[in-house]
Amino acid sequence: MDRFADGMIARGPTLAADRATWTGSVHIVDLPSAEAAHRFVEREPYNCAGLYEEHLIRRFDNLLGRTMWEFPEAPDEPRFLVIAHAQAEAGENAPAVPLPDVSLPRDCLIVHGELLSPDGARRVGVVLALHAPTRQAVDTLLGSGRARLDEHLDVQVLDWEFGGRR
Repeated sequence: MDRFADGMIARGPTLAADRATWTGSVHIVDLPSAEAAHRFVEREPYNCAGLYEEHLIRRFDNLLGRTMWEFPEAPDEPRFLVIAHAQAEAGENAPAVPLPDVSLPRDCLIVHGELLSPDGARRVGVVLALHAPTRQAVDTLLGSGRARLDEHLDVQVLDWEFGGRR
């Protein structure tokens, strides 16, 4: 993975509620094409070891314009990953979903961006990585934005932590 370090925006494991058990992994990497993204997935060590049942490739529009390593170090608050993605029944050819403005204080946002279809032609979701004291605090931060996200998107709030070397 070190060969991708220059393009790495964020990475790290998703965690169970105990914050010790890994449930998956996220890599947000600036790559030149969908083919390059598929090659990245093929080379990802945990994927090579057969640990993932599935993976999802999406284009990412980095709305904050920074990496997780540029985020000012926060107190020892937990980190969370919010993935709001087009509902599965909509399928790959569904129209672009309307994305509400999820305005959160910049000092709690680690990464924020829109998810696009692999060809970049339509919006299919949004990703927020943030720090907050509890999952309930995340729900409070999202507030009415969460309700608007839920209208058109499947929303997951995952415990998450920084991963990888830099």
